[in-house]
Amino acid sequence: MKRILASILLITMMLASTAHMAQASEDTLDIEKTAIKTIENSQVLETYNKQVDLMRRNYADTEGQMAQLRALLPYFGSYDMVKSIILTPQVLENYLTQLNGNQVVITNAVRLSAYSSYIDLLKADYAVITQEDLMSSLYEDYKKIRLQSEQGMATETELKLAEIAYQQTRYNYLSAQNSKDSAAMTLNNMMGEGIAKKYSILQDYNIIPSAEIQSLEEYTKQALASRVEISTAQSNLELLKEQYRYGLAGIPTDYEFYKQQQEYEIDKAQNELELASINVQQNIAEVYTGLESSVKKMEAMRYLAEQAESNYQAAQIRHETSQITLVELNNAKIAKVQADINLKDAELDAWLMQITMDLACGAGFQPKLN
Repeated sequence: MKRILASILLITMMLASTAHMAQASEDTLDIEKTAIKTIENSQVLETYNKQVDLMRRNYADTEGQMAQLRALLPYFGSYDMVKSIILTPQVLENYLTQLNGNQVVITNAVRLSAYSSYIDLLKADYAVITQEDLMSSLYEDYKKIRLQSEQGMATETELKLAEIAYQQTRYNYLSAQNSKDSAAMTLNNMMGEGIAKKYSILQDYNIIPSAEIQSLEEYTKQALASRVEISTAQSNLELLKEQYRYGLAGIPTDYEFYKQQQEYEIDKAQNELELASINVQQNIAEVYTGLESSVKKMEAMRYLAEQAESNYQAAQIRHETSQITLVELNNAKIAKVQADINLKDAELDAWLMQITMDLACGAGFQPKLN
């Protein structure tokens, strides 16, 4: 009996521990979890995925029909039938490939949107934490100066300035809390969660911006080799050339007119390919400007944060030796906290711009919806 009771107790403890871990997991949010849930909940992606699935079924059906026609070639074979058997699947495959590419681009766009919203939440959360700590510290200092004022050791001006500093920080804290609540609601809505859902832990361990970036030429080279709009334009051009070759072999009735018409379409497709390449280069240049600016800003904010920390440490020493008042020390403390917030914001912005460039150098993140 004791063994049975011990086993029941052990199982109960394990179940309780598992439930606690599951609850902890639900209360924890990170940027990849945010992206996955947002992608799963995206109505735009759901609609587009249905279009892709339909096209895949059509392609499979057409392949089956072409297989049946191939079996009839020895009996009813003609050049037009041969051309249809070869080109029809190629046309559908070309279209399906384009749909698949755009599906990746739309997914990237949704992912980037989720990343951006999570970054907004992290910014607000960091501001809440730092402003709350500062508010508590300034309130303690305010009480200290109020006591000193009552004892005639501090002036009314010092008391008023201490109160203003506390109230201003309290306002900043409440404003940051409102921003956090708003960002959380936006994110919950994107993920399909309850709009009022709260998270006890917002992880950012994998959001670390690189201090160095590549050159514009390197990014451009990667994008030209990977972007969907370029591969789409190239695929269209190759298909037109293939259709043109088979059309000429069939000896069309009005040979010269057919030749002029198809060559015009090929030239047009060639121009579209070149235009796609130019547009990609322009896009990468625009993203690069933002990326370069964000990294420089991050470096500047890091320098200012270091300076603010140094100034605060110096102010502490000067206050301990009665060279400055508590109000002046608090001013240095407030400046340090604001510099820390500015640095955190700049780091998050730089990371987001680096991710944006990564997506721009891949399939892209600006879908062309039909």
